[in-house]
Amino acid sequence: MTLSTGQRCHHFKNTTPTDPAITPFAAWPVPNRSFHSAFQVWLKAGGYSPSALNLYTVAARLALGYLNKIYWAIDPETDLEQVRCYIESRYESRSTRIEYNKGLRKLAEYLRLRRDKAARPRPIHWEYHLDSLPDWLCEQVREFVAHKQKSWRVEDRPPRLKKALSEVCLPLRWMAAAIPLRATSDITPKVWFDFVDARLVAGSSVSTINTRLCHLQAFLRFLDESGVPVCQRMLLVPMLRSGVRLPKDAPVSELRRLLDENEGETRKSHANQRRMGVMDRAWLHLMLYSGLRTCEVRRLRLGDIQWESQRLHIEQSKGLKDRLVYMSGATLSALQTWLVERGMPEYISDHVFIHRHQPLTSRYCLVRMHTYGKRCGVQITPHQLRHSCATLLLNAGAPVLTVQALLGHEKVDTTLGYARLYDGTVAADYYRAMGQVERLFELSESRQLPLSSPAELIALVDGLGSGTLNEHQRQTLQALRDGILALAMVEPAQV
Repeated sequence: MTLSTGQRCHHFKNTTPTDPAITPFAAWPVPNRSFHSAFQVWLKAGGYSPSALNLYTVAARLALGYLNKIYWAIDPETDLEQVRCYIESRYESRSTRIEYNKGLRKLAEYLRLRRDKAARPRPIHWEYHLDSLPDWLCEQVREFVAHKQKSWRVEDRPPRLKKALSEVCLPLRWMAAAIPLRATSDITPKVWFDFVDARLVAGSSVSTINTRLCHLQAFLRFLDESGVPVCQRMLLVPMLRSGVRLPKDAPVSELRRLLDENEGETRKSHANQRRMGVMDRAWLHLMLYSGLRTCEVRRLRLGDIQWESQRLHIEQSKGLKDRLVYMSGATLSALQTWLVERGMPEYISDHVFIHRHQPLTSRYCLVRMHTYGKRCGVQITPHQLRHSCATLLLNAGAPVLTVQALLGHEKVDTTLGYARLYDGTVAADYYRAMGQVERLFELSESRQLPLSSPAELIALVDGLGSGTLNEHQRQTLQALRDGILALAMVEPAQV
């Protein structure tokens, strides 16, 4: 009862729908009432705002009342499509229809979770990719992608299948339009370079063309191993030369500003903003201090955390390889704080990082980094955190092989490409090795002259200062440089 009216407070269960096609809440089966309440709790646990929570629950009430079926008998695709058609015909406001349809999508997601039924993957448009290709070539393409996806993670197969089809079929469609393709052996270097010329004129980058050549040669190599005659010269076509792109690590000052901006987000009064800030801090630490890839952050499961040994088990990452990753004390604390905030609600994924009840999307980390960077005036991508992790570890004296194992690289050259040695490290190695060479040959000059002149030492210190250093390391190098200069001024006077 309210003091002003003496009547019960308004609640949707006390109202009668204006449309007789909608069954009132009071006439619902008891399981549907409990289901609707659980749906509200599930949305609230996902961090939705009160306005979104209200709109989505209204859409769910509309669907349950319109269908008038026990919730476990509702099909998330066919039945909810009927509700969408009803909403389109019933509500004139476009914004209302959009919000109600969002609520129906969340309801479909929750129905699948309750019924343990995965969402249907988006169909592959084979007709688009294989358009204008001969039937025999279409069959070869299908065999190739069927073979390739055996080495892909199950959850990665739909997007990787789409990308493989796009990269292989685009040059094949161009060739089929340019020349009559009667056999696979008709794909020759001449036809390929004609395609390259056309793509360069159209504005395609060298890296894009090289990617398509890589996929096309993999396709031809598969056919060759299967006994299909192919042009052997096509397998030897080199990639176009392009400039070497060195990886970029982020300066410590910019990383500190980024982390400070994230810390501010964790103290926001708004519950959803604070929740996202706490989650962002955990995966930021994992990428910066443990060297995880973005895809590894998104796939991390609760069972992969080894709390006692402070390690993570990264399962079937790039190249379907497993590895163990260690966590620092700060990373461990950030992860524990997030798991408390995350909670363990019913019907939720066992992924460590979830947003709106779902594992993080492929663009989530990039968008959040862009948001933080825009606020604090820095431009850092998620993968730069991994570069910075490797660079900081090498700069702090960690062995290259240790960093290689931490990052999960098959070849040590890849590690050196991610976190290149700075000129100062190269100079130190050179002077130390050359000193041993001179002593080996017992050069008289090496016995009379000091091992390193002041100029060489200054060059060495300046080279070390060009790397990614913290404030204490920079102060130490500056003091060392000043000492060498003072010593160089004293020595001539003593002579």
